[in-house]
Amino acid sequence: MPGSEKRELYQEYPQPGEDELARKLAEYLKWVIVNKEFLSGTTTRDVHSKTVATVKAELVVDADVPAELRHGIFRESRRYPVWVRFSNSFQTPRPDVKPDIRGMALKLMDVPGEKLLEPQQHATTQDFLFLSTDVFLTRNTQEFYDFIVAVNSGLWSGLWYGLTHPRISLNLLKSQKRYANLLEVQFFSATPYRLGELAVKHSLKPRSGRQSQIPSNPGSNYLRDAIDEQLSREEVYFDFLVQVQKDPHRQPIEDALVPWSQELSPFEKVATLRLPQQKVDIPERNQTGENLSMDPWHSLPEHRPLGDVNRARKTVYVEISKFRHERNLAPLEEPVAGPDFFDV
Repeated sequence: MPGSEKRELYQEYPQPGEDELARKLAEYLKWVIVNKEFLSGTTTRDVHSKTVATVKAELVVDADVPAELRHGIFRESRRYPVWVRFSNSFQTPRPDVKPDIRGMALKLMDVPGEKLLEPQQHATTQDFLFLSTDVFLTRNTQEFYDFIVAVNSGLWSGLWYGLTHPRISLNLLKSQKRYANLLEVQFFSATPYRLGELAVKHSLKPRSGRQSQIPSNPGSNYLRDAIDEQLSREEVYFDFLVQVQKDPHRQPIEDALVPWSQELSPFEKVATLRLPQQKVDIPERNQTGENLSMDPWHSLPEHRPLGDVNRARKTVYVEISKFRHERNLAPLEEPVAGPDFFDV
């Protein structure tokens, strides 16, 4: 997309052929899924395949949210029960010590209002998705499709793609990191979203400045162990932040590889995510993480996903979630928080 074209604040610029490309990507990702080795007998996600931990939480909206940001769930001060899924993004589960992009996805419950996805139009959930990097893997869906095909077509194909796409390769190298504890990591939405009429990006920033060290002999699931150990003895807090688009060229909606300058537009706090003390590493909790369907389009219109990558997600996430749940013989339904949700 030519950078010299005129752009306006908060506006999307869809291109011809996007729907067809999204369907093609969804079909290819189904092929990737069925050609994985499912040693556990469970069909995992196409990406973010490993559930590191599934945690109960509470999102508390601030009482003093600035007027321009009071939309959707931030319209008034209230509390929402939340499921949090931490994940590793690699296509197949592998030891936590491997460098990777990590995910943190929130599913808020007890959220009133009609939602964007027709099958879940009357569901009471709202999802927010985050990565441990402030940009997406590629600029747009076409680049992501080409990347996925290349890395699943053999070693030489993947290497050639890396050599001929240096911007994406550099971004991937910078984004894949090792962490000691995901409760100490700042996460970013990487792609933009509506907030009323505004365009914003989201971030979750840990309240504590603690930085642990990776164990000298880490186990395969040491990141889950770290979360389990910390939440067994103390609560953990993240600040939920939003960043408003101020310049449509320097903070583009359609190019997901461009980070939005925090000098141009600082993040503003709108809520607190509280993770209470709880036991995390239990079979029932781990299975809950596998069954959850996290989708940015599980959303109120006030938080509608924006941009090329997010428009493709509307098709891809629905198709992959339905496909995976059918193969696992698991019901595809949105959770509700009962009165004993916080009896942790």
